[in-house]
Amino acid sequence: MSKIGTIADILRYLAEDAHSIHYTGWVGYRNLGDEILLEAAQQCFAPARIVWIKDFHDKRMRALISRKRHELAMLGGGTQIGEHSPLERFRRALAASKSGFVFGAGVTPCTEGPVPPWLEQWGEVLRPLPYVGVRGPESAATLKRVGVAAQVLGDPVCWFARPTDFWLPQDGLIGINVGHSHGHMYGQESEIQRQLAELVRGLAARGHRFEFFCVWPEDLETTRRIAAEAGIARPVIHEIYDGAMRFQEAVRRMQVFIGIKLHAVALAMCSSVPSLMIEYRPKCREFAATMGAEDYCVRSDALDVGQMLALVDDLRTRGAAQAATMRQHALEIRGRLESLSRSLLSTHGW
Repeated sequence: MSKIGTIADILRYLAEDAHSIHYTGWVGYRNLGDEILLEAAQQCFAPARIVWIKDFHDKRMRALISRKRHELAMLGGGTQIGEHSPLERFRRALAASKSGFVFGAGVTPCTEGPVPPWLEQWGEVLRPLPYVGVRGPESAATLKRVGVAAQVLGDPVCWFARPTDFWLPQDGLIGINVGHSHGHMYGQESEIQRQLAELVRGLAARGHRFEFFCVWPEDLETTRRIAAEAGIARPVIHEIYDGAMRFQEAVRRMQVFIGIKLHAVALAMCSSVPSLMIEYRPKCREFAATMGAEDYCVRSDALDVGQMLALVDDLRTRGAAQAATMRQHALEIRGRLESLSRSLLSTHGW
């Protein structure tokens, strides 16, 4: 970003009404998952104005930003609580606000062994807050170790739960999401990608058609390569880096969705599309459990093409029942999100 663009962003941020909610999260990097979590917060907490600003290492920039005051500080969704997390950014947001809360954040699991320093530090920040709502039970159990009474709120992506008739599947059409994570996956990424290409080849041999979904620009090359290795000469690739409804309008036609990126699969599930989740990090299984989809979540370091083909067949056969299960769970989580927002908006004068 140019210096002029940076100053313009800061000036816009400083001009916001102080009766606002400051959002801490990983936004502004064209990653669909992070962008739709902000979008969910904006819609859920309307008419309150939610504002955010990228982090700056320059002390002068930080000093300028720190002059801004807010009504509330929100720690948003995604795995925000862990060793590599926006702890100091959230501290600064709390210092500039009357109060703060956690809106469905995930926690790096640490339920056994010595309590690491990062967890102790987060405990100090979160214990005084009036409300800490996390993604799932494992996140709550981790925070309990440092005296934080976290509630299982659920992932804010469930704000986008769609009605029964939203899913309009086309027989044999399968959505595929692949990608990389800079080596931070269970198993070797090259082997995971090889197995996924083999899965697509196996499904193609059975007559299935495919559309690929890329939700982060850095995954586009991986998507193209896996499609080529699977023998798909002219793959349909949806590049969707923001906008929940853009993704959902495209994914609603899939009979089954197979994906590795958490919020690509999560948004498909919220669209009632029967989905097979590749668990590349613990957060994937935690989310799947909240949606009643544990049976369709397979670890990336234990992929078996035969097993995945069988699971896809099962999802095709039991699609309507699985769609109903996911929809019920998503709507329950959306109800909790709505209840929290109504309470906070009323308490703080919106």
